[in-house]
Amino acid sequence: MKTAFLVTASLIIGLYASTALADDVTDQIQEGLKAYEKGDLDTATIALDSASSMIREMQAGDLGKVLPEPIAGWTAEEAETSTAGAAMFGGGLQASRSYRKDDEHVSISIIGNSPMLQAMSMMFTNPAMLGGDTKLVVIDGRKVIQDKPEHSLQTMVNNNFLVSVEGDQMTTDESVKAYFQSIDFEALETFGQ
Repeated sequence: MKTAFLVTASLIIGLYASTALADDVTDQIQEGLKAYEKGDLDTATIALDSASSMIREMQAGDLGKVLPEPIAGWTAEEAETSTAGAAMFGGGLQASRSYRKDDEHVSISIIGNSPMLQAMSMMFTNPAMLGGDTKLVVIDGRKVIQDKPEHSLQTMVNNNFLVSVEGDQMTTDESVKAYFQSIDFEALETFGQ
């Protein structure tokens, strides 16, 4: 057990030693390792949870970079990113960004690495689960759940990410689709590798 802990801690240190928060992350890992070696499991857990939280924050920041720039003639707010611990929604990452042009408003959100996505992925494999005005369509080779009255498109990427593009009532279906097509899905497919 102790060997597995040491190997895991060493791997985490090696993987993230070159990132911007690496000093804080490695400091927390080292603190957790020292506490573990002394038998202080509470302090070890707190320190390693803190390191994990910092790593998730870095991942969420990277996820925000996948959100597209505004289409010509549109403006965009800064991307917002967040992480959720295992106690909330089973954990995961989230990034979102809002776009405007005149009366039109589009928002894109990406939720990733959450156990809740497994249940969502079933809707993409079993269209019978869809109801009302939602239907499964294909856009650029991707299975997409389209809800016309809600002006929204949703797709799954590698069963790890749920991408949602939503417009308000003043937003045209063409604008929602254009933003959907502007997303760098290849970056999401290789995210974290």
